[in-house]
Amino acid sequence: MEALLSAHAFHLLRSTTAARRDPIADVEGPRRRSGEYVPVTIRPLVEADVDACAAIMLATPLLARYGVTTAAAARGALADVFAGPCRGLVAEEAGRIIGFAVYSVRGTFAHSGYVRTIAVAPDAQHRGAGRRLMDAVEAAIFDHGPNVFLLTSAWNAEAQRFYERRGYRRIGEIPDYVRSGITEVLYRKTLGPIQGTGA
Repeated sequence: MEALLSAHAFHLLRSTTAARRDPIADVEGPRRRSGEYVPVTIRPLVEADVDACAAIMLATPLLARYGVTTAAAARGALADVFAGPCRGLVAEEAGRIIGFAVYSVRGTFAHSGYVRTIAVAPDAQHRGAGRRLMDAVEAAIFDHGPNVFLLTSAWNAEAQRFYERRGYRRIGEIPDYVRSGITEVLYRKTLGPIQGTGA
């Protein structure tokens, strides 16, 4: 699966100590006009959000290449959030879900975090929601270990630029991994090796 749309992972963030920064708090949103901010809330994805997240997936042409072409397929892609292996977050603006992310804190090699999907509604892109979702996902993953991995399509140059600006390094290509005929690019963002960190 993919999104900037790309990546792969999901559940709810575990509580942190009061002294730590809460990655899923209300934040100032992206500017609509000079000086005007839109309030964006990053919070855990709950079952009541599934239809809104599925609608975002169906409005994302990229995901159709991965077989997400029906509401049932889109809802099914979110099932791991509630089954346990994944966690999910949504970006909410004025009561509307404008984006979501699915990730796992131990989804890569049983030690490292994995971002499975991040998607933003087409009419809400380029306003900071994806960046805020990634900030929260990375904070949650780095609470558990020093590495985050994700995949993006080899032809998705916009997503690759987004991740590279965030400090992700291209590791290599994996042909025919998620779907036949699609090559994925593996990316890693790291704070250091897992040995000696307790990850």
